[in-house]
Amino acid sequence: MAFTPIAMGQYVPLKSPVHQLDPRAKLFLLVAVLFAVFPSNDFPSLALCTLALFGTVKLARLPGGMLVRSCRPVLFLALFTFVFNLLAGWGGGGFSALLHALGTAFLAVNRLLLLVFWAVLLPLTTAPLELADGMEALLSPFRRFGFPAHECAMMMSVALRFIPLLTEEADRIVKAQVSRGARLDQGNLVQRAIAFFPVLIPLFVIIFRRAEELALAMEARGYRGGVGRTRRSPLVWKKSDTGATIFVMLAICAFALFRMFVLHGATP
Repeated sequence: MAFTPIAMGQYVPLKSPVHQLDPRAKLFLLVAVLFAVFPSNDFPSLALCTLALFGTVKLARLPGGMLVRSCRPVLFLALFTFVFNLLAGWGGGGFSALLHALGTAFLAVNRLLLLVFWAVLLPLTTAPLELADGMEALLSPFRRFGFPAHECAMMMSVALRFIPLLTEEADRIVKAQVSRGARLDQGNLVQRAIAFFPVLIPLFVIIFRRAEELALAMEARGYRGGVGRTRRSPLVWKKSDTGATIFVMLAICAFALFRMFVLHGATP
C-alpha cells in the first residue's frame, strides 16, 4: 500500500501558454469557470465543460493521467456521491426510476470531478510562490477593511508546500507499519479506520513538529508579516493575460447563453 507520487496540489514545471499566464489571471478565470460549471446539470453542458477541460490540459501540455492521479484522494468522495444519488433517486422504484437515478448520479459525479479537476489544474500549472503572490494581489483591496490578505496568502502557500512533504511522510509511515505486520487493507470500513490509527498519530506528531520548526525559522529570520515587504519577482500583467481573460470570459458568456436559450428554451 503506497500513496501516489503526484500529490494533490504539486506544481509541475513545464513551458506552456497556461504556465506563463499571470497567476492573478488564472485565479480570476478559475473562479469564473467554477461558477459556470457548478450550475450545469445536463449532459450537453457537462460535455462542453469536459471538452474545455481537455483543451486546457492539452494547452498546458500536462499528461491526462497526471491530472487523474493527482485527484485520487477525492475518488472515494466521488464514489460515495454516486451511490448516495443512486439510492436517493431510485427509492426502490421500477426500471425507469433506476435509469433516471443512474443518470442523476452520473451527472452529479461528473460535475463534482469537473470542479475538482479545474481546481487542481491551477496549482499544477502555477508555482506556489506565484500563486500566493497572485492571491495576495487580488485580496489586497480588502486590506482597508482589516482583511489580512498577506497572512491568508502565506498560509495557502505553506499548505501547498506541505502537501507533497506530508504525502511522503505518510507513505513512509505506512510502509514502516506494514513491515511490522500491520494489515491496513483488510477488514471492513471500521476495522480499516481503527488500523490506521498507528499511521495518523505519528503523522499528526510530524505535522505539529514541522509547523513548530517553520514558525521558529520564520521568527529567527525576522518575519513580521507583509508590512514593508518586497518581492524578488514582481507580477507583470502582459497582453497575453488580457487576451486569455477576454477569450475565456466570452466563452463563458456564450456557454451561459447556450444553456439559457438553446437547452432550456428561454425566450428573451
